[in-house]
Amino acid sequence: MQPDTQWASFNCQSRRILTSKMHTIPPRSYRAIVFARAFFEWQPIYPGGRLYTALTPDEQKKPPRPIAKHRYLIHDPGKIMMLGAMCKHWIGPDGQPLVSTGVITLPPHPDFLDIHYKSFPLELQQNELSRWLDKGIPHEEFEPMFNLTDYRRSLEAVPVNEPAFEPVGDPVPLVPGAKTSNG
Repeated sequence: MQPDTQWASFNCQSRRILTSKMHTIPPRSYRAIVFARAFFEWQPIYPGGRLYTALTPDEQKKPPRPIAKHRYLIHDPGKIMMLGAMCKHWIGPDGQPLVSTGVITLPPHPDFLDIHYKSFPLELQQNELSRWLDKGIPHEEFEPMFNLTDYRRSLEAVPVNEPAFEPVGDPVPLVPGAKTSNG
């Protein structure tokens, strides 16, 4: 089966997993895990040096063009993250197998808006892995996880430079259930 190139995605929006044709057309998507030490996000800086939460409600619906972006490394130092993902297996034109994988993204945590206002990845917990990988369990059973809006463990967002991605500021704590200061 050839990939349907109508869609291209690095991320998989949780709100679309149960309804998108991308996940229901053959071959059907299946759940997977992406192991990572960290991930990067880019914080847009808007005219006037404003962050996302300083935009008017109308501007938040359609943000203005950023004038710059700050980069952040998001991690739990020294620990591995298990990110929920959706995958498809394809057969390429040369007959070789191909895999498409997209990390599942959730609505952003309110305290994460000034780091990345669009989304936050679904992080799985150790006790969820067996069920997550069980192909016999329909995606609908995981709908509560697709609607999470809180961090599942404490993380930190470290401002980094580019292209070296070296720390350039103090980490911002990202704590489940707590109000942080991202600005």
